[in-house]
Amino acid sequence: MENLEGKENKPNLMEKAMGRVMGGSTSPTRQERPVDIVIGQEYGRTPYSGEPEKIYEATRGKSQVLHAPEYYAVTQGYWREWVCMGQCNLFMQALKNPMIRQSMLTYRNDVCSPNLAEMQALFTKRGYEPPAPFNGDRDAKSLDELGQIDTDAIDDKMILIGHIFTVEGFMNLWNKLGTMTYDADLRDAFMRNYHRANRWHLATAAMAKKMQFLEEYPEIRMS
Repeated sequence: MENLEGKENKPNLMEKAMGRVMGGSTSPTRQERPVDIVIGQEYGRTPYSGEPEKIYEATRGKSQVLHAPEYYAVTQGYWREWVCMGQCNLFMQALKNPMIRQSMLTYRNDVCSPNLAEMQALFTKRGYEPPAPFNGDRDAKSLDELGQIDTDAIDDKMILIGHIFTVEGFMNLWNKLGTMTYDADLRDAFMRNYHRANRWHLATAAMAKKMQFLEEYPEIRMS
């Protein structure tokens, strides 16, 4: 009944032992010096990032196989980029503005082909066959090879604005798939794919605004 009468609760022997093991004390103490807060560094690194980075790097080369969630993640990523090769080609055929056509070609070469190659490498290095033949080079056709089709089913504005949402979907996909592995080599591949999409998400939105397909969001000002 001591605690109910308002008497101080003293740490028991187990708490004292744990405090010694953790190099601290069971009683609250003030921090000797303030935390060193650093922002703006690449990948969000801080003076305290060394510990998780060391553990992260130690996960490399631990397995030569793909575990079930990893196999699923690599397969999903492969299929998505495999299809994207054809989607980009179709957009280039339907687009009328030369600048947007060229940009879509650059996007396919900068994102679709290397992202697909990343997934193919994860399969082949561990002895697996990709679910479909690699088309990152086979379907990397030039603008002249693709030609143009005359259609009113979709226009340049719809394609470019739609592409913003497509690339956003890629960012979300690669982030989600990256969480399905605890292997740094696999996760790095997913994150490289994420960063390629991230650059183009902002670039595509900027292009849409430059073309006056989108307006700037209203500004929020503090009174």
